[in-house]
Amino acid sequence: MDDEGARTPRQDRWRDIWQLHIPLVVVLLVCAALTVIEARRATEGVWRAWWYMFEWPVFGLFAIWVWHRYRTEGNVARSMVQRWRDRVEEYEAEAPPPEPAASPIPDDPELLAWQEYADDLKRREPPGGPA
Repeated sequence: MDDEGARTPRQDRWRDIWQLHIPLVVVLLVCAALTVIEARRATEGVWRAWWYMFEWPVFGLFAIWVWHRYRTEGNVARSMVQRWRDRVEEYEAEAPPPEPAASPIPDDPELLAWQEYADDLKRREPPGGPA
């Protein structure tokens, strides 16, 4: 990496090969091998193998879909976070302006008398015990 921490295209290509392409090839080879094995078992009369014979290609298709997602959008979690941030920004832009703060409480003589009494009580008898 250079001083700014940016990756070169060559580094990105090798990272893609090791983290995306090779795992995809391995998964597809395993799925293909297991499909063949299950097809043989199904033709030998193992009825449960019919399900597995169709299940492994579905796993292979799922692996291709995940591979495609990572190739087009990068990290799926990061892309989801970015989508939510974009939506929050849209909602904030469309939101009506906030209402002004409520006006202060009007002078209530009983409230003022209570506050004065409480302040006087705190002066005479501070919280936490005798002075």
